[in-house]
Amino acid sequence: MKSLRLRLELDEAAIHPMHEFVCRRDGFTRTRLLHWNPDVGQSNSMIFHVEGDDPDAYGEALAAAETVDAYHLSVLDEGSFYVYVRETQSDDDAQLIAAYMAGDLVVVPPVEYRSDRSMVFSLVGTAAAVQAAVDRTPTDIRVDVLRATEYDAGAIDPMLRVTPRQREAVAAAVDVGYYGATRDGSVADVADTLGCSTATAAEHLRKAEAEIMTRAVARQL
Repeated sequence: MKSLRLRLELDEAAIHPMHEFVCRRDGFTRTRLLHWNPDVGQSNSMIFHVEGDDPDAYGEALAAAETVDAYHLSVLDEGSFYVYVRETQSDDDAQLIAAYMAGDLVVVPPVEYRSDRSMVFSLVGTAAAVQAAVDRTPTDIRVDVLRATEYDAGAIDPMLRVTPRQREAVAAAVDVGYYGATRDGSVADVADTLGCSTATAAEHLRKAEAEIMTRAVARQL
């Protein structure tokens, strides 16, 4: 299986009104499409995570968008919130869906809508299928291939690359407060929970942290 990390550069005709809102409005950085109904038809239901400090303004923009049929906002913290959206497809959206959601392809969430008017996402399929998807992209949209590799689920979910013993160490560290804001627990506490030496517990945590953080940062590219 081939995996492509793609960046689409959208012009004014192709960009979605809510993506345009994030690009133009101060205080917003990006939107991530986390989940969508796989039965994509004339309309679709989706869940987004929005990085922005004004959910009320975002809600007003949603209410004004002609294609949005229903929505609900759930504030996460001061700098981000979730959005459920039920939307009728525009012609431009339908063209993108036709290009990248063919039956022989898998779009791996999240799909990122960035403030530089780009979309970034990963596409998985056979070499022929992913190349055909790139070729089907509307001609007014620029496509950049950021990465082309064999599919590796560990690049998407770093925990798949962490060993069972390392996962136990991380879970123990969370339980004893090692990762708390005030770090109430210590590596020695983790070692006591695992029944191993402090040096061994520290090694488990170091390897797990290196795997998780390295791949988490790579996912932002």
